[in-house]
Amino acid sequence: MRLFRFFIITVLFNLFVVAIYADDYNPLVYQYTDPDITVEFTEPLDVSIEHQREIADKIAGFTSATSSSPNTTPVNNIICTLFGHDIAPEVSVTATHHKVNKYNPRCLMELYHVTYCKRCDYTVEELVNDFFIFCCPED
Repeated sequence: MRLFRFFIITVLFNLFVVAIYADDYNPLVYQYTDPDITVEFTEPLDVSIEHQREIADKIAGFTSATSSSPNTTPVNNIICTLFGHDIAPEVSVTATHHKVNKYNPRCLMELYHVTYCKRCDYTVEELVNDFFIFCCPED
């Protein structure tokens, strides 16, 4: 009887470990070194890798060759011009600016809601919240 209880407990323990491991979600992260910024997509996306890179570049303050700069209007294709943008569901993105302050809390975390067009490079980033966090140690 003792061996049977040990076997049941072992099986249940293994099931819980597998369930916890399967529930873990690893978000897509982009790391920039100058300035030191981490951009993280916090939910599963139906966005192409290229479009994710453009969104991350825009939030980090960079513009890629295919995206428009923040000071210019986005490039629309003829379908968007005639019928309007095909807006995708809103995407949550966090940007962590590392070592902003000299003393703790040093890092600034910003939460964005991003809407974008599926057909052209129209993208709108809305800053929802920003706060300082304890991320990097003091020098």
